[in-house]
Amino acid sequence: MNATYLSLSLGALVYVVVLFFILRRSAGHAQEGNLAEFFVSGRSVGLFTAIATLGATEIGLITIAYNAQKGFNDGFAAFHIGVAALVGCAIVGLTGFVVAPLRRTGVLTVPEYYGQRYGEDVRVFGAIVMALGGILNMGLFLKVAALFIVAMLGLEGGSMSVNALMVALLVIAVAYTAYGGIRSVIATDVLQFVMIVAGLSIALVVLLQVVPLHQAVTTVSAAKGSAGFDPLEAESFGLTYVLWMVLVAGVVSSAIWPTALSRALCIKDEKTVRRAYLLAAVVFMGRMVLPAFLGVLAFAYLASPGSGHLELPPALKAFGSDADLVATAYMLGEALPGWLVGLLAIVMFASFMSTQDGYLFCWSSIIARDVIGPLTGRTEDANFQIRATRIGIVLIALYELYWGLIYQGREDIWDYIAVSGSIYFCSGIVLLAGGLYWPRATRLGAIAALVAGFSAILGLGPIKDALGLSDVSAPAIGFATIALSAAAFVIGSLLDKAPVRDATT
Repeated sequence: MNATYLSLSLGALVYVVVLFFILRRSAGHAQEGNLAEFFVSGRSVGLFTAIATLGATEIGLITIAYNAQKGFNDGFAAFHIGVAALVGCAIVGLTGFVVAPLRRTGVLTVPEYYGQRYGEDVRVFGAIVMALGGILNMGLFLKVAALFIVAMLGLEGGSMSVNALMVALLVIAVAYTAYGGIRSVIATDVLQFVMIVAGLSIALVVLLQVVPLHQAVTTVSAAKGSAGFDPLEAESFGLTYVLWMVLVAGVVSSAIWPTALSRALCIKDEKTVRRAYLLAAVVFMGRMVLPAFLGVLAFAYLASPGSGHLELPPALKAFGSDADLVATAYMLGEALPGWLVGLLAIVMFASFMSTQDGYLFCWSSIIARDVIGPLTGRTEDANFQIRATRIGIVLIALYELYWGLIYQGREDIWDYIAVSGSIYFCSGIVLLAGGLYWPRATRLGAIAALVAGFSAILGLGPIKDALGLSDVSAPAIGFATIALSAAAFVIGSLLDKAPVRDATT
């Protein structure tokens, strides 16, 4: 344990010092009161920085935790989520679907395009829906991060340790994110991306010496049979779920979800946008597969090799219903040498920051620029917009703390994220694709699609139970919501007067 805390302390010191110099350098380039600098980093992001910032934002500690949970519960069958992400992101890179024409518009935020295409009222309404889905989506980020780190370090104190760590992470994240806008976020993403990839890769290599691949395969086979390898046979997956993942983990995560899509607005030109997304497809796959593999190894580490029977140790049972969520973290703390556990804790902290900063900034900037700005007539007041964004960061962080303490859903973390995010993206994909590629789309169709998209909330566990929909899968509800939103969009547009503006303006 001494080696763990020694390496943790030294690693934290180095990380903070490097982060400080990166932030000072990025602040030197930033111009206070410049909207393009604060919101889209001056549209100057090159290819490799774009890949790093996309990767860092999408490989957060929440990503590691929920994919490890999937691997622990479902074995190698969980890898299909990563394959779906690879296919979806590669298609976006090859075709430029949404990301290329949106970059061409020159907007600073995604809802700003709604204003250009459909009108200011749709911009405000769409921004509210987008922020609602996004903020609800990140509600469990703090709780999961704290649980994971507590389990890995073997800290005592139960819920008090988790809550204290949640507050500490929150304070640091708020101060760091509000400091320099998106330029500071992107500047630090490069460091964090390198740390995450290197840390997880080293941990995996060392763990394979403790739990060889053949042991993992035989243990999963004994416990789960062919369902541990084939997602079509797994009880928690199936064909509908696999198709849902192609959409959610693939196309939506890369081309529709604002935290990723907003990066396209920062990249220097349309050609670089396409190349960045094509190359980032491997990162999108790795962010799912690598943590899921760690989860598989955690199952093999804790289960009986011959029968696959799982008997949780007392320390893990103490986490109750969250035991499967932190089982991988527990294994990392037990199976790795102390010095590596300490350094890996810094990596996990960096991975938390790399997602937290991007999400806090994304949703607060949308509220400031696309809700408060139009309603107050101060959309182009740069200083007001920046101040409003910083205040929004604090308020969203406080919500995140509250929601992390009170939400008691039954679904896996990844399923919660997919469902809560669908409140936005089920209508968002319709408005973006429809507006960019269908000249006949109108304001009435956009409003109808946004209203229909709210039905996605029926996929959340507590709401499904309350309405007697427990037997209906969240993917089925998601597909139905997209179909309903698309139908409302088309019917509303056809009933409305044809627009005079061009589809790409």
